[in-house]
Amino acid sequence: YDLTKATGDRAEINDALFFQNKPDGSSGTGLIQAIVRVQDGNDATPGFENGYNTSVRPLSYEENTSPNFTTSLVLNSVPIVQIDGVNYYEFRLDINQLNSSSLLSLDEIKLYSSDVSAGQAEGTIGGTWFTNNATMVYDMDGAGNTSVLLDASLSSGSGSSDMFFYVPVTNFNGADPDVTYVTLYSEFGAAGTLDAGDALTPLNDPANTALADNGDDTGDVATAIYGGYTANDGFEEWSVSKQTGGVISGFKFGDTNGNGQWDAGETGLAGWTIDYTLSYVSGKGNHSQTVTLTGSVVTSNGTTDVDGDGVIDPAGFYSIFVPASTDKNETYHLTLTEEGQTGFVNTYDGDGTANSTTTFTFSSNDLNLSGSTNISGHFGVTEQMNFGNFEKFNIAGTKYTDTNGDGLTAG
Repeated sequence: YDLTKATGDRAEINDALFFQNKPDGSSGTGLIQAIVRVQDGNDATPGFENGYNTSVRPLSYEENTSPNFTTSLVLNSVPIVQIDGVNYYEFRLDINQLNSSSLLSLDEIKLYSSDVSAGQAEGTIGGTWFTNNATMVYDMDGAGNTSVLLDASLSSGSGSSDMFFYVPVTNFNGADPDVTYVTLYSEFGAAGTLDAGDALTPLNDPANTALADNGDDTGDVATAIYGGYTANDGFEEWSVSKQTGGVISGFKFGDTNGNGQWDAGETGLAGWTIDYTLSYVSGKGNHSQTVTLTGSVVTSNGTTDVDGDGVIDPAGFYSIFVPASTDKNETYHLTLTEEGQTGFVNTYDGDGTANSTTTFTFSSNDLNLSGSTNISGHFGVTEQMNFGNFEKFNIAGTKYTDTNGDGLTAG
């Protein structure tokens, strides 16, 4: 698959997406968190390099030993990006090659998930720890030997992303992002030199909406990608975007006894609309401005993944995305208002007055992309971000004149 722009700049491999560049920003200094850095060493396989991210030492392949560049990664630190209606985890790759020989092949990606309680990855990927503790959730070579061709000259240099890799959230099978490690193993340089001796034949590329590809194969000739693809200079580094934004969430519950408390046995209410107004200051000093966002969310019916974390959410659940702040000390102001429904009366809205609306503040330090548990409402708990409603009902009776005073309606 060619991402050198000779014949293309994006690909789909085993349901994962590969982009040479992303239109909405780069991974420059201060915007990324390195997870693994590999570099060809003095070994029996010159031009080939491999490794995976972990905090365990000693390392098993050709990884950089500094914990600043090779470290374990919890799944909740990986950004979720939606492309063509599908949620993906996003990883970034920075490659470094000689200016005179800038091509490099990415020849394998294997992604593993493991429970935090199992400890951090160690040993070879075919060894005891991986066999006993890790689950492979993606294999680039799963449908056959595959390489992605890259060109370091297309980016602005070290620290700028040369490729973006997106793996579907569903590949992790509903794993809890807060207690799941993700391990990314990769190989580079195995393609070697591509020339006429390889008898390469271009494949017909079908149209693909996720890749914004119309299927035009103009220019897809094998000679366009001839060249040397071994590692020859510097390191290759995988990273994830640093996130200071996040998701906050809550529930709408049926207060069946009308006491303003979420009691045992009371369930969530689906299909209720929660309106919100979110404001915060973006930037600093003369470049600061107040940003105000408004929107509406609808509580879950219990059959969908509302917040995109790969887990089906309970009935009554709702979530609101909070944009990334400019620093880690920002204050957000949030106003929530439920839209009433006929036959119901609000009994709880998160503060001392049950009037269907509440306003509160929170810090960006409390935000993350896996639920922001410190400031979100939890199921079955009477707390901020949760709303309770009592369904009214009619009581009917008849007033009689008891002419003989016997307390009966007959006679």
